[in-house]
Amino acid sequence: MNCIIYLVRSSEKDVEEFNKSLSLLEKNLLKYTSADVLVFVEESFEKYKSKVETDLELSYQTIEFNLPDYPQEILDNIPEFYPHPTHGNGPVEWGHPGFTMGYRHMCRMFSGEVYKFPIVQEYEYYIRLDTDSFIHTPLGYDIFKWAEENECWYGYIAPAVQQDNAKVVEGLSEFVNSIYPNQIPDRWMYYTNWELGKVDWFLTSEYITFYNMIDENGGIYTKRWGDAPIKFLGVNLFMPQKHIQPVHGFTYQHGAVYTCLLYTSPSPRDS
Repeated sequence: MNCIIYLVRSSEKDVEEFNKSLSLLEKNLLKYTSADVLVFVEESFEKYKSKVETDLELSYQTIEFNLPDYPQEILDNIPEFYPHPTHGNGPVEWGHPGFTMGYRHMCRMFSGEVYKFPIVQEYEYYIRLDTDSFIHTPLGYDIFKWAEENECWYGYIAPAVQQDNAKVVEGLSEFVNSIYPNQIPDRWMYYTNWELGKVDWFLTSEYITFYNMIDENGGIYTKRWGDAPIKFLGVNLFMPQKHIQPVHGFTYQHGAVYTCLLYTSPSPRDS
């Protein structure tokens, strides 16, 4: 059994994007494979459920976001908004009001908390999508079957591997390197608003210990360390490289448009 995971905020805009993402998901990915669709929402989302338009069967999971039980010295250094690297803390018409507490709750969730949910642990593989993640063209193959047959434990969008802004990864690599000495390039990340993962690998003692160490540091909230660079470090520290593979054969959008070429041999569509 495999699943698709969404986290949906309680807003009209998110529901509108979610409807578009679900429509494209059904047409261009689920046509070729089967997977349950898990939708994590807060209690306030109840009034928006009637506005979700899809023929897919959705499994809603209600969650409550709270700050971890940090020491007071960490709590005292958590800002209400973390400044955006280029836009600061506003105004909204600039394009970004700063990183809210909710955004940082999301980063923490997808860095490690999501794997703690019993329902997620029922599945072999997951694909994570944001509400504004759009699969524009048909895959043409069963991506979960491809992952299993090719022993892919972490699949990423190859054209979207990039460096994060230095202002939102300040101290992350140095902190990790102080505990796990490594030669992993600083600031690099997989774009995690589309990722494929093998659930049980993220429940290994190595990854759990790594994630807990970062979580206890508080940098997700005090410095806006994102799940993308955290995942990049964790995966490249502990997962054998042969199990980290690019995904293939479709056009994907999250802000920018990325085309995932069929550049492996043989192509998944040839099998």
